[in-house]
Amino acid sequence: MIKAIIIDDEKDARFVLRNLTEKYFNNIRIIDEADGIETGLKTIEDNKPDLVFLDIQMRKGTGFDLLKRIKNVDFEVIFITAHNQYAVDAFKFSALGYLLKPIKITDLREVIEKFEKNLNSSKNNINQRLKVLIENYGNEGEIHKLIINTPEGFQVVKLKDIIRLEGDRNYTHFIVMNNSKITTSKNLGEYEELLNGFGFFRIHQSTIISLRHVTGFQKGDGGMIKMTDGESLKLSRHRKDDFLKRFM
Repeated sequence: MIKAIIIDDEKDARFVLRNLTEKYFNNIRIIDEADGIETGLKTIEDNKPDLVFLDIQMRKGTGFDLLKRIKNVDFEVIFITAHNQYAVDAFKFSALGYLLKPIKITDLREVIEKFEKNLNSSKNNINQRLKVLIENYGNEGEIHKLIINTPEGFQVVKLKDIIRLEGDRNYTHFIVMNNSKITTSKNLGEYEELLNGFGFFRIHQSTIISLRHVTGFQKGDGGMIKMTDGESLKLSRHRKDDFLKRFM
């Protein structure tokens, strides 16, 4: 049985989340609730939960203020927030679960399934993932780092160091500076959606590049793109116009 706590200063929000969780998830037990940082810290210390549903914005501080006061976070965190695209980006880039208010059962089911899938390994890297989240969230609209899950755990990379992504069926290979290669079991389409708007562009069915690492372009049927690592990459003909617009 998974022990969970809800920390949110809105009573109605706590009620909805508790009701949905108890109705649809027999393996999760809500053992307590709290309405702020101080009460939240106390119930975490007293109950040693496996999972904490944590509101970001509360009347007397933020969920981050609470987490910063815990020396070693040994429970998983699912954040609750009002809709804010930048906040959502920060969660996604940090590989952490989140729920948007008003909470929907479809979203709750998805984030719980993700939590259960990573239950055995998630506690081992929660502190590092939270550190990346807090760094990204505090950059006032600028995401700097991405967590890439790997079979061995995860790696943190700076966006500016990523040269390109190569799709390989259900896998994606990150090619980063210093000739490093990181492989993850997420497909290329997931990263295209995530990185869209952060200086990345899909030049081919199997390749996404960082535009900051482009050093030149050679005309042709579609064209060839030269990269900072010396590679020349084929540009799909039907993506050529969109690519060139990025540099005009």
